[in-house]
Amino acid sequence: MTDAYKKAYDRERNARLAAEKLLDEKTSEVQSSIDMIQHQFNDLMAQKKESDFLLAVARLTLNENDLTAVVSGYLSASTEFIGAKIGRYSYLRGNTLKVSNAMGVDEPLPNLTAESYKHLYKVEGRRVIDVATFKNEALEASFKQRGINRVAIIPIKCFGKVTTVCEIYFPEEVDFHSSVLDQCEIAAYQIGSILEGAENKKKLESSYTEIKSSHEKLQQAQLQLVQSEKMASLGQLAAGVAHEINNPIGFVMSNVGTLKEYSDVISNYIQLSSELIKDQAGPKVDEIKELDNNEDLNFIVEDINAIMKDCADGLRRVKEIVANLKSFARSDEEESNDFDVNECIEKTIKVVWNELKYKVTLDKHLAEGLPVIKGHEGQIGQVVMNMLVNGAHAIDERGEINISTMLSGDSIVIKIKDTGKGMSEEVMGKIFDPFFTTKGVSEGTGLGLSISYGIVESHGGSIAVDSKEGEGTEFTISIPVNES
Repeated sequence: MTDAYKKAYDRERNARLAAEKLLDEKTSEVQSSIDMIQHQFNDLMAQKKESDFLLAVARLTLNENDLTAVVSGYLSASTEFIGAKIGRYSYLRGNTLKVSNAMGVDEPLPNLTAESYKHLYKVEGRRVIDVATFKNEALEASFKQRGINRVAIIPIKCFGKVTTVCEIYFPEEVDFHSSVLDQCEIAAYQIGSILEGAENKKKLESSYTEIKSSHEKLQQAQLQLVQSEKMASLGQLAAGVAHEINNPIGFVMSNVGTLKEYSDVISNYIQLSSELIKDQAGPKVDEIKELDNNEDLNFIVEDINAIMKDCADGLRRVKEIVANLKSFARSDEEESNDFDVNECIEKTIKVVWNELKYKVTLDKHLAEGLPVIKGHEGQIGQVVMNMLVNGAHAIDERGEINISTMLSGDSIVIKIKDTGKGMSEEVMGKIFDPFFTTKGVSEGTGLGLSISYGIVESHGGSIAVDSKEGEGTEFTISIPVNES
């Protein structure tokens, strides 16, 4: 080999070695870049997986009214995040342990022993346990077929106490960093907060229900107080009026009776005198005959008898009204007793008839043979009185009021219907409210129907109203029959 050829050969060999070295360096750089990109890609995928998990947990707050869906959703998201396929949860309800169906398997899994669950509910933080630790042959055999040998235990606390435990089963080939379980544990705190919020909401709703019930009882007590004052005042008024009227009625009726006797004596005397002077003559006889012809004494005597009869009838009616007022007042003062509804209605009509007779045609259909009811006759009479008077006030010129009674099941039903101007839906919703009235300031207090509602309710009954504007109103009062 010549020197020139050798030099060319060495130069070519050195150039090739340099190129190979440069290629190795570039290849190493490219591989390093690929490794870095792969690492970054893996980090991004891990971050995405973590973000998907956290987003799935965050969405569970939308189901705060369905706690089963919240825990089930958390278990499903955690199982997917860890890379496992099988999971289930258990929870304490009072002193009873409930175990859910397993996710990711078609057939049910054997449950752990009571002692194992007792131990798990004492675990404060997440743990990874070998399945063999549970010493449950049925569970080990089931998981051996599926290649599962470990379980992640994640407790969920509510008010500082473990109330739910999630079990996530995975095979040996599934590997993950401890930070994954840390993230699941952190998410479990959020689930615990949801459970606590739901529990607080239940307590708040329960408190609201109690407050509402207390408010309703207070309203009822106020209504009963108004009713008691109203009925007491009305009873005192009725008793006072009856007492004051009873005495003058007594002596007026006595005097009318005496006048009737005197009238009979005078009538007989005039009759005998007329027969005596019929065939007589003389100045005095002529004066008597002239007086008789001018004044028509027979007519005067007959008219006096008629007047006396009308006075006696009128006084009897006043006496009946007084008796009804006394009965009305006395019924409020006495203990509840058995009474006849039809008789109560008849007495009430007599008391308020003067309010009705000028513009109301009263049509009664009172069923015969109704059983008695137990209660305060005066109070039920007050209810009927309010309905009748309100019906009369709703009639402008002339109209009708129909009142009927009937037996329906174990209750007596009283229907009072008028042909007045009726009410709108809005007014119907307020008529039983205390102090609500459609009348003028000087015409009504707005307590009549409110008191009536309380009276009927205290007798175990109910009041319903049906009305249309321009057509009239019908009240239906239902009162239970005295079982005795």
